[in-house]
This record gives sequence, structure tokens and C-alpha cells, in this order.
Amino acid sequence: MTVEAPRRGIRSVDLSFRPIDLVFWIAVIGVVIANLAVLGPALTSVRLWEDEAFNLTVPLNLLRGLGYSSDGTLSGSTITPFDVRISTGPVVMLPIAALMALGIEPVLAGRLVGLLGWSLLLGSLWFIGRRLGGRWVGLVAAAVPLAYAADPLPSPIQTPVDVLGEVTAAGLLAAALVVLHRRPWLAGLLVGLAIQTKFIALLAVPAFAIAALLDAPGSSIWQRVRATLPRVLAAAGLAAAPTFVYEVVKFFSLGPEAGIENLRNFGWFLLGGGQFGYKVPPIDKLTVFIGAWHLPASVVFGLVALGVVLAVIGAIAVVKRPKLLADAAASRAGLREFAVVAGVAVLGLVTYLVWWLMSSHTPPWLRHPAPGVLAFLPVAIAAVVVLARVALSSKTWGLTKPEGGARTTARVVALRVVAGVLAVAGVAVISVSLVGRIVGHSYGIWETLDDQRAAAADIAEFGYDSLASPWGGGVSVIVMSGAHAGLIDAGRAVAGDPRVWPGEPAEACELMLQSGDYRLCEPPVPAG
Repeated sequence: MTVEAPRRGIRSVDLSFRPIDLVFWIAVIGVVIANLAVLGPALTSVRLWEDEAFNLTVPLNLLRGLGYSSDGTLSGSTITPFDVRISTGPVVMLPIAALMALGIEPVLAGRLVGLLGWSLLLGSLWFIGRRLGGRWVGLVAAAVPLAYAADPLPSPIQTPVDVLGEVTAAGLLAAALVVLHRRPWLAGLLVGLAIQTKFIALLAVPAFAIAALLDAPGSSIWQRVRATLPRVLAAAGLAAAPTFVYEVVKFFSLGPEAGIENLRNFGWFLLGGGQFGYKVPPIDKLTVFIGAWHLPASVVFGLVALGVVLAVIGAIAVVKRPKLLADAAASRAGLREFAVVAGVAVLGLVTYLVWWLMSSHTPPWLRHPAPGVLAFLPVAIAAVVVLARVALSSKTWGLTKPEGGARTTARVVALRVVAGVLAVAGVAVISVSLVGRIVGHSYGIWETLDDQRAAAADIAEFGYDSLASPWGGGVSVIVMSGAHAGLIDAGRAVAGDPRVWPGEPAEACELMLQSGDYRLCEPPVPAG
């Protein structure tokens, strides 16, 4: 019997199935289930907290014909155009408004946009990791963000799809890393969009700028500058474009005098973080960060130490023999591309952490460095895994027999067995800890989104246009009721507004309604 040769142009497909393939797909299913376990409640039952509600006032006011403005809940409790206290930008706000215009309920609309940002982040990390070191490295990179526990009060990221800008900004920065080597102009645009998602994404610009220089051909700095100048200028122009458009719209909407004043207020908010009275030493913030991974601090320290040692060994080997990247680590990236992507990730992560640790005037909230941590740490870990594979490869140590290249020495077998046992044990310990802590997370168990919706519906029946509350859960319920939200300490701005109190009122109250834990009271009677 004769066998026809394969036709030219048709690629042969390997349909063989190995045990490691089964393990990989089990791992993929595990990561998917872990995400669904978090995203399901996030979209359906996790309470809307006050920062999310405050952000939602912008798309709500857009649809009310009030322009790009907030309720000014933290800015005097009057309608405030281009409120500097709203640190989440139009890249998130405008899509939310578009979904709401289609009839989607505000909280769901906001969290669906958050879901797009989370999907962009995980998808980008998968592509980066897969290119750097194959499918397992891609899976590791995509699994890391879920382990970041940025949810402690008082300023949490409760879920990956909160109506906030940090996760979406991280997704855009990660997407910029995907296209950086081949399309730097697109990377520039994505960085610009990240800045108009959360302005703190500006901290990533130095890492991307240095990467553009290092990625250019040439043996000297001057040759690299000349070769890359047109690409850098194009990327820089596109990176600045979203902010330029936003500032022009703001300037013409507010007018010259108010526009300049808004810019001054924004500068104050950006430099000061909008916080007062904090003096937090770097060591305290570092302790908080180390404890932010659903893992014991000893495990975190051990993983960091092991990773650094193996990465250094692997990096030295790759510099001497670049071919090891492809041979020992299944990398599709060349040495320059690998170095650029890993360099951006490390420099970007360090920039965010140094800024956060040294800004003692800001509180130790894990939400603040989240865009850099979520975008860059998974890529840095992916690069470490690739270099660790090189460090542990028999090809690196020359332990493979010259004859019959498929056979290996007893030392190679022993090395692989030890590495495999340690890897399996480590993954098992980490997985059990992560799953236990993630599943056991309460998500604000004292109330659910349905509880808030029920109270908001009862309050909405009174038809008030504006209501006041202390900063907290009352703000969320007011926004969900369709009224404008002010703070009770805003003085004359809320003098005639009824009060919404979560729990027992803190002042004399003429009760009109109690719905769940919320009480609606008549406005206080003016003194005298």
C-alpha cells in the first residue's frame, strides 16, 4: 500500500494526546472556574459600594442632559462638571453611559464595562506569557491577577468588575505590552487610553519610553535614537491624544477661567491623592503588599527568593546562549523582544511600588498601585518562570548525552524529578490556599445588591430629586434610587434635602420610611 505525500501548503497536525495535555486543560478549567466563582457574585449580588456609586453619577448625569458632571458628593454636594474627585476617566464612563442609554440598569452597565476591562487584562496576559514561554507560562500570567487581594476596607477593589478604573487601566497597559514590539504606535495609543481610564497610568510612561529606545536596532545609543525617533514620536503623539482631546473638551465646556481652575484642582488632587492626615512609613505599606496575595507571608518570601535566584541563573545562561530561550523555554520571542517586554514589566512594577511606598501622605490602600501591579507583575512572573525553566534545563548545564540526543543522564532525570516534585507541591499548597481564601471571601456579607435595590426602590417612590446621607452605604442607595446624592455635612447645599441613614440616625429624625437597614427622614428643622 502506498501513502500519498502530503500536499504542498497543507500543514500537518499533531493529533497525539499526552498526559501533560490533560493536566494543562485541567489547570485551564480550574482558572476559568475560579474566575466564574468570583465574577458570578460580582455581577449579581455583591453590594454597590459608595465609590462605585459616586462614579456612576457621571454617566447618569450625562443621560440627564447635565453634561460630563458628577453629583459633587465629595465636592460640595452640587452638580460638578469634570469633577477632579472622579479619578476614573471617560474611557470607562462613556461606555457605561452608552449601555445605560440602551436600557441596561446602571449597576449592571457599569460592571459589564468592568468585565470588558478584566477580560482585556487576562487575554493580554495570556498572549504575552504564551509568547514569552508557551502555554503554561501564559496560563500562569493570566492566573496571577485573581490572587491579588486588593479588597480590604476602607478603599477596596471588591471584585475585578467594580465600577472603577484600576482594572481596565491595567488591561490597557497589558494590551500595550502585547503590541509594543511590532506596533509601537498602537502601544502608545493604548497607554494614552489607560491614562484617561485612571490617570495614575501615567507612571507607566517612562518604562514604555525606555523600551522603545532599547527595542530599536543599532549598536550605539545615538544609532538607536535615530532609528527609533519616528516610531517614538508617533507613539508619544498617540499616547497624548486622548488626554489632549479630553482637556480641549473640558476647556471649551467650562470656559477659560473655570478650565484653568479645574486644572489647578486636578494637579492638587493628583499630587496629594485627595487624602489628608496620613503619615505611613514605607515598611508598613510593604507589609500590607506582602500580605495581599491570599498566601502566608512565608510562602510569598520563599517564592520571591526562589524566583530571583533561578531568574538570575537563567538570565546569565540566556545572555551567553540566546538559543536557550527557544530550546529550553519554548519562547517564541527573540532575545531582544524578551528583554524589552520583561524590562518594561519590571521597571513599570518598580515605578509603581516605589511611588506608592514613598508617598507616605497616602494611606496603605492596595487599590492605589493596582494598575501597575495587575499589568506588570504577572508579566514579570512570566519572565521569571521562563528564565527558571532555562536555569533548570539540562541543555543549560550540558547534561544531555552528545550521542542519541533523546537520552539523558541519571543526573538529568534526578534534576527533573526533584524540580517536578517541588513544582507540584508548591502549586498544590498555593492552589489550596488561594481557593480556600477566595471562596471564603464574604464580599460585604452584611447586605447584598438586592437588599440595596429593594431599599432604593422604596425610597424612589417618594420622588425626591436630591437626598443627603453620610458617606457610606446611604450614598449607594441614593444613587440607585435615581436621586442626586449629597453629604449631610455639606451645609446649605443640602439644607432642604431629606436624609438617608444606614442604621440608626445620628441626629433627630422624623422617620418617613424604614426599608431594611436604611431610614429615610425629613430634612432637619433649621435652628432658630
